[in-house]
Amino acid sequence: MQTLSQTNSAPKKLLWAGWIISALAVLFLAFDAVIKIIQHPEAMNATAQLGYAENLVFGIGLLELVCLAIYVIPPTSVLGAILLTGYLGGAVATHVRAGS
Repeated sequence: MQTLSQTNSAPKKLLWAGWIISALAVLFLAFDAVIKIIQHPEAMNATAQLGYAENLVFGIGLLELVCLAIYVIPPTSVLGAILLTGYLGGAVATHVRAGS
C-alpha cells in the first residue's frame, strides 16, 4: 500500500515542471516584446523581411506584452492563453506566407 507522501510527490513534480515551462515561455515572449517595443534593429529588420512596415513593430510588441500580462495574472490566465494562442497563430501564418 502506498503512503500519502508517495502519492503526492508525482503531482508536485508535475506542478513544478509546469511552472518552469510557463516561466521559460513568459521570459521568451517578454524578451521578444521588449525588443520590438524598443525597436531594436534586429526586430526591425526581421519584421521588414516578413513583409510588414517598420512602423508596425511597436504596436505588435505592445500587443504581445498586453497579451502576456493578461496571461501572467492568475484570474485572467485562461483569457491570456487564448490571446497568446491567437497571437502565435498569426506569427506562424506570417512565416508560412513569407516562406520562412
